Amino acid sequence: MSSAQIKNSFSSIGEVDASISPSTLVLKLAVTNHSVRYFVLSQTHQQIIFFGDYTLHHIANSDELAGAFEKIFEKDEILKLPFAKVLIGFDEKYSLVPAELSHMLKKEGQLSNRCVDTDIFFESSYVLVQTIERLFSRAEFLHVNSTYFNFLPEYLNDSSEKLFVNVSKNYLDVIRFNEQKKLQLMNRYEYQTASDFIYFVLLCCEELKIDRENVELVLSGEIDIQSKVYDVCYRYFRSISFIKKPNDLHFSKAFEMYPKHLHFNLYNLSV
Repeated sequence: MSSAQIKNSFSSIGEVDASISPSTLVLKLAVTNHSVRYFVLSQTHQQIIFFGDYTLHHIANSDELAGAFEKIFEKDEILKLPFAKVLIGFDEKYSLVPAELSHMLKKEGQLSNRCVDTDIFFESSYVLVQTIERLFSRAEFLHVNSTYFNFLPEYLNDSSEKLFVNVSKNYLDVIRFNEQKKLQLMNRYEYQTASDFIYFVLLCCEELKIDRENVELVLSGEIDIQSKVYDVCYRYFRSISFIKKPNDLHFSKAFEMYPKHLHFNLYNLSV
């Protein structure tokens, strides 16, 4: 089964075989003003079997985004499958609040999800949420950064001296845990140039007293070794790596060339 394409705006990897029962599949989907991306996970083999990526153009407001998403849903046969679970990842600006203060600080219209002892608050489009709830029964709404709470501490087993940076086209998230695997920092910064990018990373190092000679800079997201952002990071950090997928998660053969640090926060999205 392949997904119906919308001209000049869709790319995909893998396939969802018609013999696979939808009751064994999980949909992990993220919607922004610029894209609709989703992964399909087979729970039977704990394996990513499909990735769909729609590029959106000229979305001016939340009503237009909801309308564009509904049109995609109408044409995409994979999205219509009766999944066992549907996880919707939002990638809006966020704030972190201690769980015990959550009920006092949450504003009307905000969404939130619990991560260990912290809640992530984020804004959401009411019309988009209503549209998604109408199209998917029992959809669960999360912030994509909740992935970092759930997975990044596992990457500290060999050394706590790691600084995680997730890269998007217009923003970066800097994440740091202490030796006890407790979150020290998770913050988002908007940037336009590689110089802007490294300024914010170095600022975080200064504030947290991180030794750039000894820390490992672990990158995820929309970055590769040919990018200007990688080049400027290489100038300031002795040790740089791309984050690897979790050991217990697998990808189908179609993803052999897919860089596993790309969209790490979405394909690992979980509750």
